[in-house]
Amino acid sequence: MIPFSPGVAQACFELVGIVSRSSLPLVQIVSSFAHFGSIRSSQVAEFAQETGWVRSGEDGLAVLTPQGGRLLSIGGYQPMLRQALLDHIDASGPPWVQCAASGRSRVMAFAGSGVAQIMVEAGLASGCDDDVVRFWDDLAARAKGLRDASMSRIGRLGERLTIAHEEARTGAKPKWIAVNSNEDGYDVLSIVGDGDSRLLSIEVKTSSQGLYGAMHLTRNEWEMAQERTAHLFHLWDVRSEPPKLAKVSGGEMQRHVPADSGSGRWESVLILFAAFEPQFSSQ
Repeated sequence: MIPFSPGVAQACFELVGIVSRSSLPLVQIVSSFAHFGSIRSSQVAEFAQETGWVRSGEDGLAVLTPQGGRLLSIGGYQPMLRQALLDHIDASGPPWVQCAASGRSRVMAFAGSGVAQIMVEAGLASGCDDDVVRFWDDLAARAKGLRDASMSRIGRLGERLTIAHEEARTGAKPKWIAVNSNEDGYDVLSIVGDGDSRLLSIEVKTSSQGLYGAMHLTRNEWEMAQERTAHLFHLWDVRSEPPKLAKVSGGEMQRHVPADSGSGRWESVLILFAAFEPQFSSQ
């Protein structure tokens, strides 16, 4: 399969459109067009078949697959590019997709120039609007072998609530760190407050089960909490209406963090939201 790029995507869109409008054998379509754009028609046909957009029917005629029909039904170049990229990933499982579990910046660094340019043209290389974040959550879910990104979306809901809360509290737009990388040990970067421009890092944990829920605290997140001069944990109970927030300091969290012992070294700890029940307040 030739490397995926915006040019390959546009050539495939053209081929898929022709297949949808004609009743011709795929070999005849290929022989009728030397190139689609700058790419040989035979390569375009091969890519479209391997990605699952077109196939040859029992009578030899080219037909659209359900995936091809879905692709054509999408309005707009950017949404088509995004779906085409997901279809390509599902069909070929490129090694770089594993980087998606670590965030957008790592994918952009390792996916290769063609895919990186697709990300740019699809509006995925920057920004944090709902559709962009949903795409990256879906991609991260694929990297983890999942098809359901519901847990990621619950986490994103908490992060959005923290961003809105911090902007209202400080009057300044915080940075959404977790969209670009989840390896920094915190999700949002705000400031301490009015008249105090020191940076405040925030690790966000979200529960859809309210105080019956729990959070997983990783060692990296805990070590970052200890290293930062100003750091908070935001615990969101999104089962409540409106959602409730508990702001937990590193000192308060430490009472629930285990210690290494002997040859043992902890990497993740489960902490119940109920441990911080007195600190929850409606937002």
